Amino acid sequence: MSDKLEQAFTEALTQAMDEADGLGVTQKRLRADVERFGGAACARELLKKQRRSDGFEALSDLGRLDLSLEALVTAGKFGSLFTDDEVNQCFTALCDNNYYRI
Repeated sequence: MSDKLEQAFTEALTQAMDEADGLGVTQKRLRADVERFGGAACARELLKKQRRSDGFEALSDLGRLDLSLEALVTAGKFGSLFTDDEVNQCFTALCDNNYYRI
């Protein structure tokens, strides 16, 4: 996997968390893990544990799931960082919360 792409994912996730902070959605645990391990590694670990990211429900309530880790995982430009199963897991969580309508 590309180190540049992993760095870009981490930067995009950090920007999303910064914007979420401005909306009152604080993701302290996720932010600490991203700073320590990187965004893609954090995403993979959450997905392995079948968990949603910190703030997912609050972002859903605000109609801002675009700021979630799950939305970033499904972004095409980051597709090579994740397995099909990981992307599908995020896609399902987003669909279940009406981010995508199928």
